[in-house]
Amino acid sequence: MTEAPPDHAPSSQRLDHTPEVTHMNVPTDRTETTAAPAPFASGEDRPTDSYLMGEQPLRDHRRSLLIADDDEVVRYRLQSELSDSFCIVAVAENATQAIALAEQHRPDAALIDVEMPGGGARAAVPAIAACSPNTRMVILSADEVHHVVLELLTAGAMAYVRKGVGGDRIAETLAQALLVEV
Repeated sequence: MTEAPPDHAPSSQRLDHTPEVTHMNVPTDRTETTAAPAPFASGEDRPTDSYLMGEQPLRDHRRSLLIADDDEVVRYRLQSELSDSFCIVAVAENATQAIALAEQHRPDAALIDVEMPGGGARAAVPAIAACSPNTRMVILSADEVHHVVLELLTAGAMAYVRKGVGGDRIAETLAQALLVEV
């Protein structure tokens, strides 16, 4: 009697020892599993998301955030400190990128550095307000020049935060900005 080749061997004899997965349900503190929707009515478009075992894909329910700062270290720190509170959908290193990414992603909130290439927040805030009017913007700066802060608040920013404050304070300011009705 000859032995079956390894790829035809019963699952208990497979060389890779990889268990067969029939169902996966691993919720975490950032995701949630929901039941599948009711069958679609005739003519109704079906969603393009894939489904596993009759369940909808896991969704991230944190509010989306765009970070714009020309300093790579600051961008990294902000991503690290804010990723538990927000779903960071885009990171820009200049005003031009911030505007394009805001138009593409339409984030719930944006944290924008006042001084960066491409015109900084002075260029980004009014342009983002025009292309993504539901995005709540908070400006970030090392310097507190009152006329610049007032100009940006008038142009569409909701709040101002000084660089160097902790991530919890920035997250709190962003969360408060998201509560503002416009």
